[in-house]
Amino acid sequence: MDCTQAEYTAHCCAFFTAIFQTLQQDLSGELPALRSSSPDAAIKTWNDKMCDLRSEARTEFFDIVKSRYQATLDRIKIPKESTDVTAKPTAKKGTWPSRKMKAPKERTGVASTLQKAVAQLGSMSLTGSNSKVPKDITSVASTSENPGAQLRNEKVEAPQLEGESFIRSAFQDMLIAMPHIFAAGRKRKGKKEGKEEEEGLGNEPKLVIAFDEAHPLSKLSSKGFRPLHILGSVINSYSRKNDAPVWVVFASTTSQVADFSAPQVIHDSQRVAVAGELLFPPYTNLGWDQFAIPLCDVLANDVATFRHIVGFGRPLWKSHVQEQVVDGVMELAAQKLCKSKTFDPKATNQALAVLSQRFGLDICFGHPDAVSYIETGVASHLRVCFSTTDDRIWSFTGYPSEPLLSCVAAILLHETPGHLKQALLVLREKIDGGMVEIGQSGELTSRLLLLLAKDLFVRQKPSKCAIQDLHCNRGGDTELLDCQKVSVIKFLEYLFGTTFWSKAGEEAKTAFQHAYINFSHWVSMTEFISPSDNLTAEGSSARCNAQEWTLRHWHRTSAVQCCHLQPLVDKMIPIYFDDPVLDSDDMKRVSQIFISEKAGKNRNVRELNRITRTHDAIQCLSDLPYIALLLDLNVALDPQLNVTFPKRHPAHLKTDRCLRIYASGMSNTTFPFLNQHADVASLLQGLLSRQTEAPSQTALQALVKFGSTARLHNSRWEAQTTSQLES
Repeated sequence: MDCTQAEYTAHCCAFFTAIFQTLQQDLSGELPALRSSSPDAAIKTWNDKMCDLRSEARTEFFDIVKSRYQATLDRIKIPKESTDVTAKPTAKKGTWPSRKMKAPKERTGVASTLQKAVAQLGSMSLTGSNSKVPKDITSVASTSENPGAQLRNEKVEAPQLEGESFIRSAFQDMLIAMPHIFAAGRKRKGKKEGKEEEEGLGNEPKLVIAFDEAHPLSKLSSKGFRPLHILGSVINSYSRKNDAPVWVVFASTTSQVADFSAPQVIHDSQRVAVAGELLFPPYTNLGWDQFAIPLCDVLANDVATFRHIVGFGRPLWKSHVQEQVVDGVMELAAQKLCKSKTFDPKATNQALAVLSQRFGLDICFGHPDAVSYIETGVASHLRVCFSTTDDRIWSFTGYPSEPLLSCVAAILLHETPGHLKQALLVLREKIDGGMVEIGQSGELTSRLLLLLAKDLFVRQKPSKCAIQDLHCNRGGDTELLDCQKVSVIKFLEYLFGTTFWSKAGEEAKTAFQHAYINFSHWVSMTEFISPSDNLTAEGSSARCNAQEWTLRHWHRTSAVQCCHLQPLVDKMIPIYFDDPVLDSDDMKRVSQIFISEKAGKNRNVRELNRITRTHDAIQCLSDLPYIALLLDLNVALDPQLNVTFPKRHPAHLKTDRCLRIYASGMSNTTFPFLNQHADVASLLQGLLSRQTEAPSQTALQALVKFGSTARLHNSRWEAQTTSQLES
């Protein structure tokens, strides 16, 4: 940025002036409706036009803004650089830049006091409880801003900004022209506890001006000032004497947005951070699923349609949909996920972003590369920041359930024959290095195995009318390939081989002839399927009943990775029975595939019969049959596939009918589809070997975790020392 501070101030004033003037002009035709008792309809109509990024109304609006901006800028008198307010970085580390200002004579004393206060602030320690504020500072700070100091209530007015009169005038004219909008939040006077309440405006915003990707504004310009500080002064200039609910939002996907707390030297009305706390924590609770269609408004057979899936997750996708057409939305999602127009599976951040979105990769926070990966993921690859700690040191992030993005990630993975292999090679490298965790019982390996099997199955003979590429230009009722329902009979036959149903028996095949699955990604649970407080919980804390819980996952095309302590099972895949004989209520047409996984070398066949959905921690009762699958993937010798299904007996409860499958070994014998995908088989087998070969950093930490388990590597220090010396 080559302009001076005065020039940048003028630009900011001209910009806001143009926004306020154009807004007033653009809404002038709606003034009768806006002046009515209920202006919401008119506001919604205007918002809809502005949110349509391709609308003519939006283009025309910003063309007028540009014209008015230039006209206002030409009228602002900008002082020469020699008399301009300048900022120069000081040589002393830890102090704020000094400022040179040509101040009016009558304020010379105040300016001198301010300058002296700033110099002393630079050497102040704000962390110690015994820190004292220099006496000379008390003339420019309030008691509430500097606890423990004796302060004087002396106000110092900020100097006039270049163009301030224009922006204040435009702001006031806008408020006067549309009083019913900006006074809608006004509180009525009334008495409370014998005292009359003051009249004021509510906190709900009536106008929001948002700056996206705002983090560069905090960087120091070549002229020695930070644009953000000037923007803050300009916003303050029109808002400080008015409580109109007009908000200005600075949005960013990078952690630098946390640096937007203004220093006291720039905004001397701001509070000084005390005890290491930072001002203005970034607001991350931006909501989710704002455009999701209610559960009762979509049939279970229609959940794969684009118009349904696009409503889940962030509202960005739905806002780009024009006339219910897919055109451009999938490409946009792919570009934002990869931060590139093309997917490069060899690029670490791109490969991990695509895999994480679908397979729920767990990052080891102790790894030296974890922080940089997570920050890059949030900034550039659609990873979501859920929250941050007060000191900004820790942030909690992840990829929530977002089925449209899952479909985009699936398309990228299978776009060319080499994409999947290269992405899995990147994943293996990060697992070998210890950055990505594989789980204690092969959780990641089984997530990859099952979802990749479905991916490869649906791409054998894909439906011609399904959305299976990023450049699709069909209507909103078109189904997404990776969300389409898949026959359970055909899927299990593909997964375990053509002889599967002959082993299971004809009765089993008949029982599941109308059963379907549709999962496109995995989501992780943090508590039991049926928590112990289920009966006492109220409101939003109450648990969905089993049918609703399963149906909601069907609607999102999600499968479940259970929490680590969940009894009996580790995963759940929803099943939907599209059987015309059944009740038309979709809630009564769902069941589940429950999966348990083991990573030991010994067989666990007996564990299969223990799986039941009537357990207190599961409680997924249904009249429809379900499937229990036990994966003993790490058994190397004599891989087996055993299948049982009880014959129907009048005395047996319907809830007991379960197709039980035991599969051992990651081999072509157990999973015949791997014969056609040798690269995938090799990589999955390599991941299993990591279950017994802990990463080097884990092995080195075993001794310091003595007593945490009764295992040898946490108990025998002699063996630990020997292994470290040998390595």
